[in-house]
Amino acid sequence: MNVLLINLILTTAEKGVIARRESIKDTMICNFARGFVAAGHTVTIAAAQDFRPTTAEDYEFEVVYFASRWPKVFKPHLLPFPANFGQWLRAHEREYDMVVTSEAFSIGTLMAARVCPHKLVIWQEMAYHQRMMLKLPSRFWYNVVARATMRQCLVVARSQAAQQFIAQYLPQVSPHIVDHGANAQVLYPGDEADEAFIVVSQLVPRKRVDTIINAFARLVAKPEYAHYKLHIVGDGDQAQALREQVKGARLERNVLFHGFLRHHEMAPLLRRAKAMLVNTSMDLNMVSIPEAIVSGTPVVTNTMPTTATFIAQNHLGIARDEWDENDLIDIIDHYDDYHAACVAVRDGLTNVGCAKRMVQIFNDWKKS
Repeated sequence: MNVLLINLILTTAEKGVIARRESIKDTMICNFARGFVAAGHTVTIAAAQDFRPTTAEDYEFEVVYFASRWPKVFKPHLLPFPANFGQWLRAHEREYDMVVTSEAFSIGTLMAARVCPHKLVIWQEMAYHQRMMLKLPSRFWYNVVARATMRQCLVVARSQAAQQFIAQYLPQVSPHIVDHGANAQVLYPGDEADEAFIVVSQLVPRKRVDTIINAFARLVAKPEYAHYKLHIVGDGDQAQALREQVKGARLERNVLFHGFLRHHEMAPLLRRAKAMLVNTSMDLNMVSIPEAIVSGTPVVTNTMPTTATFIAQNHLGIARDEWDENDLIDIIDHYDDYHAACVAVRDGLTNVGCAKRMVQIFNDWKKS
């Protein structure tokens, strides 16, 4: 099967600034594409030019970039308007058997819905209306644009919350969920864990890494856990403030900052951690959560991520608002049980497993 993946926004921008990276190989959509390739399919990714890596790369798939039109109105980090994408899609639509597009609220999705609605799968992550301009653009889009142009398309949600949200506006919503797939070739379980926890995150205010450090500080204040480590992987404008927080708490020996790491560099730390820690104030399907589970690593999170329910239901860690040092102790005491539960579900969260599920859902829809 020839598959087109439309994912114009490759990475999350903070404060409207798109951080250009040397590589996009570790992005969610590239890992998803790699899953389709491993399952025997041919893949093309359509992305916004603004996210092109700074160095030339070779992939197992093709990536086509489109310049962003009218960027002052259609901001590339929020709602890019891909120049000539509609024309390109009309010229190449017959080459693809399935087209998967990220989000109903997308100019790329609108163009694809007009060109090839019967091949189109809308892969929905948003589970609420975007807050911009009092939610008016989002409400108009879903109530008017989506209802008028996307009713013939299949919708596959990435979480139960997203499924419930999009079902208010579009009729053909699959009952099945397809989450972000993690790269199983790089991320896999280890035999044992170190006496350590890990944070894999942008170091920005909404991630609330400072509160995670506070909870960890209360853990290591107990003599029996004083030797535990916290690995912090990521970068962002709060990095220096977090380092100063750690220094002020005299935790320099316990809290280790690694900066931004590629997946192959981060994976050994992730698979050997007792748990990955999350306390975000605004996130949906965090890519790092299935990456942790696929690595056999439990997750301690608040209930903001839409995967929190999945974590709680499947005993993959702890999903509780205002979690604290006692929850970290629970993970330590019952690590083997949580780890085994992660290993038990990992195949369904790998990039290959998610790609296969998407193809099966699409084929069943075409037959119905």
